[in-house]
Amino acid sequence: MSKTVEIDVSGMTPRQSNGTLKEMAANNDKIIIKHPNALHYLIAGLTDKVDIEVEGSAGYFVGTMIDKAKIRIHGNVGWFAGDNMTGGEILIDGSAGDGVGQGIYDGTIVVRKDAGARTGEIMKNGTIIVGGDSGFMSGIFMMGGRIIVLGDLGKDAGESIIRGAIYVLGSVKSLGKNAKLIKCDDDDRQELKDLLSTYDFDLTAIDFKNFRKIIPLSKRPFYGNNEEEDCFCDES
Repeated sequence: MSKTVEIDVSGMTPRQSNGTLKEMAANNDKIIIKHPNALHYLIAGLTDKVDIEVEGSAGYFVGTMIDKAKIRIHGNVGWFAGDNMTGGEILIDGSAGDGVGQGIYDGTIVVRKDAGARTGEIMKNGTIIVGGDSGFMSGIFMMGGRIIVLGDLGKDAGESIIRGAIYVLGSVKSLGKNAKLIKCDDDDRQELKDLLSTYDFDLTAIDFKNFRKIIPLSKRPFYGNNEEEDCFCDES
């Protein structure tokens, strides 16, 4: 039988809220967090398989180092949402600050609206979806996984990318070092269609045809003098 419990974190410190959450997660299937008031470090280090709904906005480092948990945030979040998570899912109904998914090892983060700079910085694996725009240096030092941006990418996209791919539907202000912008193939488009439909993004066939992706120009950019190929980014 499914068990749901509520917790009011107003007036709590991050340490107090996370201690209470971990106790509740061990014996409940769903936790509703009320009055988060943009509390920093909310749901940090939680490794239980539990559904969590946050009724409001969260501050810096929400969901940092989580595993297995599924989090839904009915609001905005600050910097570094999902930092170094190793599994699970974070769904953000609003916008996010800088560094979404910094260093993640696995799992999925979905930002419905815009994200700040350095989305997916040094990520190793996993998936990050941004429903709006993503700021400068998205995918910097990316080592694996995929970033999907339905809006525009800011300057220096894919800066020093090593592995993985950044899919973009909108424009690309400019590419970073070792980044190459290419057309998507049919396999890419099918993969995007399957994934985005799972999270209720309603795109047309023309949209999927217009996706492009950023991949590494070289897998060993720091061991030689590889010249960057001509990019066809959108900066005039």
